[in-house]
Amino acid sequence: MATPQHHGGQYGRLFQEETGWYNEMLLSVVLPGNWWRVLPHLVQSWLRNCIGVYLMYFIIGFLWCFVIYHWKQHAYVPKGLASHPVDGILLAMPHVVAPFLLPTHFRTNIALLFMEAIWTANIHDCIHGKVWPVMGAGYHTIHHTTYRHNYGHYTIWMDSLCGTLQKPEDIFKED
Repeated sequence: MATPQHHGGQYGRLFQEETGWYNEMLLSVVLPGNWWRVLPHLVQSWLRNCIGVYLMYFIIGFLWCFVIYHWKQHAYVPKGLASHPVDGILLAMPHVVAPFLLPTHFRTNIALLFMEAIWTANIHDCIHGKVWPVMGAGYHTIHHTTYRHNYGHYTIWMDSLCGTLQKPEDIFKED
């Protein structure tokens, strides 16, 4: 009976042939000329994945914009860049670009994206939990009303160090 090491060379060759076919299929259509053929196989595969992810991301973003603007016209009224679909695309770019620049396990990337979604829901749910140093919905509401305060993402530490912190309690005392 043959051992797995015995078939390793054949598996590697088949894997490289298959991924080479994927590279050929996408890169020959998307990139002009044949300049990419001289690149090493690993770089070709990275380029294929990068282009494929960007294409999927922008196609899905375009379809989402189509749904918002044409099918649910009453659901979105543009008021500047905040809450605009382009703003959402720009905010999600680190999650698309980072795996290509800093190799991250797929599950880790999905976990970070999931935590970002939970955090986004937390700061936009209008329930201020008053848990120091967490930036809750109260702080974030002030950020969206003044655009000069509370720039922090998860915590208020940098805002307190840089002098941009505006506490919700201070606003309520003024009223």
